[in-house]
Amino acid sequence: MDIQLEKYKLIEWLTSVNDESIIATLKTIKSNFSETNDWDSSISENEKLLIEKGLKDIEEGNLLTHEQVMIGIKEKYNL
Repeated sequence: MDIQLEKYKLIEWLTSVNDESIIATLKTIKSNFSETNDWDSSISENEKLLIEKGLKDIEEGNLLTHEQVMIGIKEKYNL
């Protein structure tokens, strides 16, 4: 998908819209997007630290496969 082309198409369409309810809906979407776009401002410092630790683990290769995790769970809970 060419995002620039899609934006231009939306702008072109928007200039022809005369329905106030559509404009109001778009304004609501824009407002909600602006408020939630910065997701990292809504998480705690502890959550940020845990994310950083997880990214570091990935970089260092400290990973488990899905199969390894399932084996561990089955062993722990006698499944």
